Amino acid sequence: MYFRNLVLLAVAIGMVAGLFLSLYQHFFITPIILASEIYEVIEPPVKGTIEAWSPENELERSSFSVIANFLVCFAYSLLLLSAMAFRPSIKLSYGFLWGIAAYLSIFIAPALGLAPEIPGMEAASLEGRQTWWLLAVLFTAIGLWLIAFKPLIFKVIGGLLLIIPHLLAAPEPEKHGFTNPNPEAINALTDLWHDFILQTSIANGLLWLIIGALSAFLITKFIHPLTFTE
Repeated sequence: MYFRNLVLLAVAIGMVAGLFLSLYQHFFITPIILASEIYEVIEPPVKGTIEAWSPENELERSSFSVIANFLVCFAYSLLLLSAMAFRPSIKLSYGFLWGIAAYLSIFIAPALGLAPEIPGMEAASLEGRQTWWLLAVLFTAIGLWLIAFKPLIFKVIGGLLLIIPHLLAAPEPEKHGFTNPNPEAINALTDLWHDFILQTSIANGLLWLIIGALSAFLITKFIHPLTFTE
């Protein structure tokens, strides 16, 4: 019953949050990606290699984006609900705070070292970026947890955890910038990149406020009554 309720709530929140994210992407983020793809330099595939799969048309692309957004939002919601389940009292205002903490952990902290990228940007190795991203997320989440809920000495440790990933520094590409060497293309891509960072920051911020608020509201209705008594 307990686990089933958590999963069902995560599905419900994931559907609402995923729909919001898909709509925001459609109107504010996807146009930036499509505009940047115009300037992207595509190297011809090496003979004998298998080309990476990509959607064939706009409908297919949008459909897979909606599905991916739901799965991501479902996972985010399940994580936040599971963490909230250990706290005996969660007010709606606390939900916004939890959402902000998750936003800082999963988006802001990694973005300080690895800014959101548009097509056509030079990038470091995928494995190195994934490892550093995971390190930044885990250290930030644990650090914020210690600062929020533990005694002073642990708050100090939490503060140190927040800065360790950035002291180690994120992996960097061999050369910075864009694959397209044309000056006009670089100027256009730079403007698009700045817009992309802004819009993805807004989208993720609003997304986590929605997930945090819905999680706080629903968990007090369907989870805490199974766990805590007045």
